Amino acid sequence: MKQLFKTTGMAAIGAVALQMGTMNAAFAQDLTPLEVLLPIPEGFAFTPLIVARELGYFADEGISVSTVVADGSGYLSQQIVAGNSEFALMGATDAVVAFNRRDDIRVLFCNQVKNVYRIVARADTGITSMAGLEGKVLGYTEAGGGESQLVSAAIAEAGLVVNQTITVLPIGPAGPQSLVALQQDTVQAYSSSFPDVAVLAASGIEWVDITPETYSNVPGACMVTTEEVLSTEEGMSVAKALTTAWVEGQYYAIENSQAAFDLVCDAVEVACESPVVAAAFYAEAMNLITPPEGQRPGELKLSSWQTVVDILASSETVSADFDVAPLISGDNVQAVIDAAYADR
Repeated sequence: MKQLFKTTGMAAIGAVALQMGTMNAAFAQDLTPLEVLLPIPEGFAFTPLIVARELGYFADEGISVSTVVADGSGYLSQQIVAGNSEFALMGATDAVVAFNRRDDIRVLFCNQVKNVYRIVARADTGITSMAGLEGKVLGYTEAGGGESQLVSAAIAEAGLVVNQTITVLPIGPAGPQSLVALQQDTVQAYSSSFPDVAVLAASGIEWVDITPETYSNVPGACMVTTEEVLSTEEGMSVAKALTTAWVEGQYYAIENSQAAFDLVCDAVEVACESPVVAAAFYAEAMNLITPPEGQRPGELKLSSWQTVVDILASSETVSADFDVAPLISGDNVQAVIDAAYADR
């Protein structure tokens, strides 16, 4: 009799599970699929994205978000300009360059509200500012790397001249080559994105951040789309859903730092293979998504974007009087922003 009850009970449980599975499948089919291009693989840099997916924020907004990793932020800019993608997360400088080529490019929010690129000096060199690099060697990843515009602007602002009063040398991203170059004093300073800086710090390099203050609070990687997308009912609906859920993920990560860290480790196990690197990387990632006082997570500030124009103008990529305001404003962008912060 007990065995009969056990079998019957298991059958009932199985039937319920089957019914729930069917309901979940039906629910999943009701979600609108959305693909977002990223410049690097998912990990701590995109904690809000992972939080929003793992906690069901995207599903709550009726979308299912998948990501595709492209070949750097500059490539993403090309894809958006060409109309090959509807949503892409790219560096602020690349967003401005894209806007210079296609005037209906729009930014909805920023994953990081602070600069993802920085210039750092080895602490043992005694260098504490860009001016201190006179006669020294500044390493960077590669020609045309994402940090190149920042490096050019900072060097010019400090009154230094490449190949005369300062040497710049490509040494690659964080890895054996760049680590050896720093350890053997081939370079005294380094410029790259925050993941490289964090990884090298975890490898034993002690840094002093010498990024000029002017450039520290320019936006990091931001969500880019077009007016062409926003002008359709479906495009606007998806843009609101994506922005609302992602911003909610930012709030959650800032307010629940350890829980968000654990979510990323569970979802992207490779990110936490080295506890030391993971801790350093995460601390920096959280710093970059945490806004200055008086600013909301992900919020767009025109003054910060004007600084991006100044950086690009220093290398004559855009004109000094380039009007960047339409990139982050307009009725459609405002409608998305209003929806995202409606409960905040």
